[in-house]
Amino acid sequence: MSKRAVYRVRVAGQDISSRIDPLLTSIRVSDRDGTHSDTAEIVIDDKDARVLLPRTGDEIDVAFGWAGDGISVVFVGKVDEVESSGSRGGGRELRISAKGLDTQGKGKEAQQINIDDATVEEALKEAGKNAGITDIKVDPELAKIRRDWWGLNDESFIHFGERVAREVGGVFKVQGNRAILAKKGGGSVTGQEMPTVTAAWGQNLIAWRIKPEMGRPRNKKARARWYDPDEAKWKTKEVEIDDDEVETTLGDRYSRADEDEAEGSATNGKEETEDEKGGGSVEMDGTAMARPGGTLILVGARPGIDGPYRIASVDHTYTRSGGWTTSVELKRPGEGVGKDDRGKKGSGSSGGGDFALPRDPELG
Repeated sequence: MSKRAVYRVRVAGQDISSRIDPLLTSIRVSDRDGTHSDTAEIVIDDKDARVLLPRTGDEIDVAFGWAGDGISVVFVGKVDEVESSGSRGGGRELRISAKGLDTQGKGKEAQQINIDDATVEEALKEAGKNAGITDIKVDPELAKIRRDWWGLNDESFIHFGERVAREVGGVFKVQGNRAILAKKGGGSVTGQEMPTVTAAWGQNLIAWRIKPEMGRPRNKKARARWYDPDEAKWKTKEVEIDDDEVETTLGDRYSRADEDEAEGSATNGKEETEDEKGGGSVEMDGTAMARPGGTLILVGARPGIDGPYRIASVDHTYTRSGGWTTSVELKRPGEGVGKDDRGKKGSGSSGGGDFALPRDPELG
């Protein structure tokens, strides 16, 4: 007997699941690595206008699960937009859009502040305090980065956080009253490992589309330059990229203020290059364990494709006909991906093995 997907939607503290269930068309939740806010969209058949129109700014949360196994919250935020649409022959539809970030709050308000001799964490907390965001978590390694000066020149807290993330090699996100600066490719800001999920053929894997290696520019090093006023000369900072098949260096087109900023920029280039080496997408039965920054292990697709990948984004979709599915965008293929070692033994080939396998006696 197949499992039955279940959901819960709460708006302004009230569970409206039973009221919208006969009218629900779909629910979609998106969580993307590197963007400052999660999003959710609920589409309802608005025949006879039986659903009370929610207000912009109402708190909303969405949870998914499987009957008998409980549910898990996959989105918390506020209603951002409500759209009604319809036509004489096509019926009526109500579309409720929400964001993890309060778009009416002070997080997007321009600030004019200077912060002297502070760490990344201290600077974000100072700017966050002015924006009304007080719960700020920073990756332990990034939290120690210190600069003589940080400044916001008519820049919002959101834009400041995104800029700092690019400069230090991190990912910035706001969820409700909480802001997170995680290390790119480093997982949780608490230091704990992010969840690992498995998508296995014949079990929970629905579909995949994977390129284990991409023919985009690849580099062995990432470099950024900065000016040393004490020695009155330009200097460079280089970091190694995990790719032994190339010798080129990725350069930063902009000069950086000091050595720490140059190192952060080079590290950011390294992480982006390693992310883009390969990847693709996987669709599987719904799971709340899939989260950006975590790991997906693909099993049973084929040799050279199976293996670990870093999850870059997650989309949860619930429909009446299709149930609950989770689609993930994958980057940074791990150990064994891209290597199909079948037929190599005794081949004497140094070029990665024959493209064709030995003849199968059953297939001819």
